[in-house]
Amino acid sequence: MKIVIQVFLTLLSSFSFGQLAIILDKDGYSNVRTNAESGGKISDTLHNGHFVFVSDETKGNWRIIYYSKNNQELRGYVYHDRLKFISNYERIPALTKQINSSTYGKDSIKIILTVEKFDKSRYRVSYSKDHNEILFVNGKQYWGTDGEQPKIEYQSILITIANRKITLPWAAIENLFEPTIHNTQVNYDRENDILYIQSVNSDGAGGYEVIWRIEGGVYKDRYIFNSF
Repeated sequence: MKIVIQVFLTLLSSFSFGQLAIILDKDGYSNVRTNAESGGKISDTLHNGHFVFVSDETKGNWRIIYYSKNNQELRGYVYHDRLKFISNYERIPALTKQINSSTYGKDSIKIILTVEKFDKSRYRVSYSKDHNEILFVNGKQYWGTDGEQPKIEYQSILITIANRKITLPWAAIENLFEPTIHNTQVNYDRENDILYIQSVNSDGAGGYEVIWRIEGGVYKDRYIFNSF
């Protein structure tokens, strides 16, 4: 098995056991508790906009969340009304799906995702001692395979919002392999001009879910969950 950051959940298919959400609280932050009760011990504090994975399992009005912070994978309970599911924002539907590309659009919004064959010559690949497994790509963790050489990678993600044209930078798609562009969901927070693009990629031990956030026409960040 390649070295990865351990997480607490298994995503067997898109949104099967929970959903991606952000913290959204009138106070600008929400407390994470160790128990599903208002008097429970506070284990952490998350500010608005922090990505979390919300389990379908509930305890009254409390939801179990899984999240990353300071290079740690963590778990806790958050009161249900402090969460905003990404899927509750305006959905941008798929327009066309081809072998190597998918297009999503609505009104003045258009997103084109394109993939291509993995080009090993563009990467520095680090192998295990027996040379049977890939450990790192460009010295970093990678997603999409369980030690095997990737077959497909993202070529580009192009976004148009009104008269703004955005191409996601290399850092946004770096080391994301075996993309499944037909298993992509796009949502738009029109009030705050935030576009969310999320995709469940690869399968089995290499499976992962990625979400990108484009705010005010500028790429802001990405968040990745591993699947096992």
